[in-house]
Amino acid sequence: MRLYSQIQSQTCQQMMDESEKDFKKMAERISETTEAMKETYTEFMEEAQATASRVCKTTIPELAKSFEKSVGALQSRFGIPSN
Repeated sequence: MRLYSQIQSQTCQQMMDESEKDFKKMAERISETTEAMKETYTEFMEEAQATASRVCKTTIPELAKSFEKSVGALQSRFGIPSN
């Protein structure tokens, strides 16, 4: 009976050791994935901010000029004086 108990304890210890190794591997993978997600998010936000900045500095003014030209053309076409 004592031998059975000893074998059972050894088996239990081995299982605990293997579980701990698996846990550490999973924790490392989670940590790596989290870091990769943070990096990707940071890159995404930097790109989004750069794009928004470009839109505000160039695209919107270009659209406004185009709109003003179109309004001017319509005013001229229909004989509406500009203010």
